[in-house]
Amino acid sequence: MVLIEVSNYTFFIARKFIPELLLVFCLQALAGLLLMHSYRWYLKRTYIKWQFNSRIWIKAFIETAILASIQTIFANIALIIVYGKPYLEQINFIEIVGNIYNWMRYIGVWVIIYFMYQLLRESNNIERAKILAEKNSKNAELELLKTQLNPHFLFNALNSIKALVILDPEKSRNAIVQLSEILRFTLQYSREKLIPLNQELSEVEKYLSLEQLRFAGRLKVEIQQFNWMNQCTIPPAILLTLAENAVKHGIGKLEEGGTIKILTEMKENMLHINLYNSGAYLNQENGGIGLKQIRTRLEAIYGNEASFIIRNDTNQVVAELIIPQL
Repeated sequence: MVLIEVSNYTFFIARKFIPELLLVFCLQALAGLLLMHSYRWYLKRTYIKWQFNSRIWIKAFIETAILASIQTIFANIALIIVYGKPYLEQINFIEIVGNIYNWMRYIGVWVIIYFMYQLLRESNNIERAKILAEKNSKNAELELLKTQLNPHFLFNALNSIKALVILDPEKSRNAIVQLSEILRFTLQYSREKLIPLNQELSEVEKYLSLEQLRFAGRLKVEIQQFNWMNQCTIPPAILLTLAENAVKHGIGKLEEGGTIKILTEMKENMLHINLYNSGAYLNQENGGIGLKQIRTRLEAIYGNEASFIIRNDTNQVVAELIIPQL
């Protein structure tokens, strides 16, 4: 800026070199550097939603005008320092407006470049986060698909059905149908991002019904169901995963068996699901079926709006799910 202005005055306006002007422009440039560094400090410590829209450019224009006005004050102070009182007496409104407009050219270029840089960087960050979330979601779904119904469950279910074929053919037929429906569900659910809550609960009921055959009366099941559940959605197989985790790491370790209870509630457009099971949760346990993947899937779909917590509560384990209804 100093080079441009000194050259402009020397070769085109005054047509001679004026040392005082060099000093004035240097003082103005120093004031401008301090002002723009202060402005950058302000931007970095203020929350700004960097998005390509008219609001961000209106902000840029208004703040450019404010910065140009402040710089005009500094520029006039520099002129007063160099030329003294005579310059102070000749300042008028038109000249001040012209100086503000002139400074907006310099400051506006800097502001536009800085805003464009921040907007492009934020856009790239969002795109990278979106790609990473999609990748994590796919990986989590594949991992859950592999581990959802482990070989132990299939082996135990088939053994229970085999015993029922002789003792109670009718029950064995129903058990085979339930097992085939669960298998079909686990093979198809990866195609869907969300499914109705009542559909998920239906699969959980089938799974727990088969487990009740194996536990021979030692497993009790309580599941709340309401009409409004038809309108609620949930990522597929999440409750099924928690139910299997509860059987494998809770009920399966208790000689006397236990109870699995699922309670649901709607609060301010947020679906609250609590799954209770007898037993104890050890933090070092991973559950064997991907509790970490559940959190990854929830984060990929809902961001920070959904939550999943598993904890101990008076001789039982509580898995808490809070899911927004999109």
